[in-house]
Amino acid sequence: MSVFSTKKKVATQSAAEHNTDTPSNTFEGKVVRISGNKLVMTSKTGKEYSHTLAKNASITCNGTDYKAEDLKPGSKIRVTTKKDDRNVVTNIESLVKKDELANCST
Repeated sequence: MSVFSTKKKVATQSAAEHNTDTPSNTFEGKVVRISGNKLVMTSKTGKEYSHTLAKNASITCNGTDYKAEDLKPGSKIRVTTKKDDRNVVTNIESLVKKDELANCST
């Protein structure tokens, strides 16, 4: 007699909250606060996450480089984390519409 497992695979939080076209280490949301090398953000569903910024983290808005402290609470962002450590952010891209000012801090 054969025994089959009835365990269901549970989607990881990232897969459940993100478009299937988005890499598993890329997340979109809003800035809650940035202090030193710590980023606190909310996901699209409103869940809060805390990340550490890598020393060489890239922060851009419309192709222009910015500092982490230039991002203000409520700023829409897309973060990319290390593939092997989702707690370490390597890139933050401010999601500003083309017709808005390029200044991420407004």
